[in-house]
Amino acid sequence: MLNKALAALILTAAAIGATPAGATDWQNAVDVCSAAAEAEGVVSAGTYRSKFETGGGAATKTVKITLYPNEGEAISAECKIRRGEVTEFTVNA
Repeated sequence: MLNKALAALILTAAAIGATPAGATDWQNAVDVCSAAAEAEGVVSAGTYRSKFETGGGAATKTVKITLYPNEGEAISAECKIRRGEVTEFTVNA
């Protein structure tokens, strides 16, 4: 429950802190997607690092990230983000 509350706070902060287009936009998308991974229980807060792989889109952004847990194998994930909120989260096998 605490993770979901934390993820909601992170998503809100990311939406409020949106900046002009550029690299920072993609970092925001990675942060939002990482928060979704935490909310889904794929990773635990503070026990992983995330890396931007690819991204595209205008109104709805699609971002692919790789999550590197402190222990275990890397996890590939994809998020569709619209207006700072994840509309779809998928873990790729």
